[in-house]
Amino acid sequence: MAVNFPQIGSKVIAKVIETKADCTIGMKPGDEFELSTHKCGDFCGLFYHNIAGWVKILQFGGAFPVFEDPDVQVWECPNANNRVKVELRRVKE
Repeated sequence: MAVNFPQIGSKVIAKVIETKADCTIGMKPGDEFELSTHKCGDFCGLFYHNIAGWVKILQFGGAFPVFEDPDVQVWECPNANNRVKVELRRVKE
């Protein structure tokens, strides 16, 4: 079944920027994933669960004062043995 995800709000791209060990599902620096409230695709479910609220904030135009750039956030995987660092970037179209 082909799934059609509606474009709602801004696009959010998660880019793997660093790994401290081998990722359990094989994500590597440079890998990119489009995330939204409707989809996490091949992105790690454990990591997505941790950042889903932040994806929603970026998708729907919100910001949080902790981050210098309101369109970019950097997060680390909750798996302490495989610290994957991801940049979430809001893409306004």
